[in-house]
Amino acid sequence: MSEILNLAMPFFGLILLGVFAARRWSADDGGLVWLNIFLVYFSLPALIFLIVSAAPFEQILNWPFVTATVSVTIFAFLAIVVASRWLFATPLKTATLQGTAGSYGNVGYMGLPLAVAFFGPEAAVPAALVFCFDCAGQFILTAFLATLAHERNEEAHWGEVTLKILNQVFTHPFIVATALGIFASAVQFKAPGAVGTLLDMLMRAAGPTALFALGVTVGMRKFEGFGPELGLVAGMKVILQPVLALAVVSQVPGIEPLWLHVAVMMAALPTASNAFILASQYKTYIEGASTAVIVTTLASALTIPAIIYAIKAGLLP
Repeated sequence: MSEILNLAMPFFGLILLGVFAARRWSADDGGLVWLNIFLVYFSLPALIFLIVSAAPFEQILNWPFVTATVSVTIFAFLAIVVASRWLFATPLKTATLQGTAGSYGNVGYMGLPLAVAFFGPEAAVPAALVFCFDCAGQFILTAFLATLAHERNEEAHWGEVTLKILNQVFTHPFIVATALGIFASAVQFKAPGAVGTLLDMLMRAAGPTALFALGVTVGMRKFEGFGPELGLVAGMKVILQPVLALAVVSQVPGIEPLWLHVAVMMAALPTASNAFILASQYKTYIEGASTAVIVTTLASALTIPAIIYAIKAGLLP
């Protein structure tokens, strides 16, 4: 267990440093914007492209794996929406954002660096697939149900919503980097000379920068908006979702242990900051989403090392 903690704690230490920096220095979020631009448009896409392009092409398009992982995320999302409406009579729009907070893990900033650190470079391929299709599913589900809740509102124009969703999905830098990586793998392209060196430098900066930025983001949030649904949201995100991932993905025929373990770890990740951004966009459950990010991030500091220990100790299938 000490080996797992020695591996995991530096990553959570980087998050804590980010939290400390956000609390210690009362700066605006202008610097965080540039840090996020570096991560989203340069560093993490370089990581995704290099890892995916280096993987054998026949290994990448693993549709049974993608179907299994996306099914788990969609089930977690819909389970929270239905449970919240049934137990607490929550309006559909608010329940939708609760579903997002309880199923949308931090698969980009946190998931990709942790997958590579815990399981090696080859783990980036399944991690990138989980990221791409989870994000696409979340964008579509959240936008559809949030708009459905206001379909009688004059502001709800389905054509505009559809175009916006497609634009968000297919122009996201991570998804573009994955598509380019798949193409490069198919034609066996390797970035030459200085370009390859630049991509490698960007890739190496991805992990520490992403985790520090996540810490700053969490540190700038406030504990507020506690409600009876918080236990449902947090419990699904850090406990039930990884259990579901283990149960479902393990049934994929011929699944490699590495891919199964990556799927479980990615499912256990805390709520993504994008859940707060989406809540702000739809002007509902803003405080609750902010609290969910903080609570699940703190909880994951315990649950993720426990999951990695179970994997390394051979306690998982």
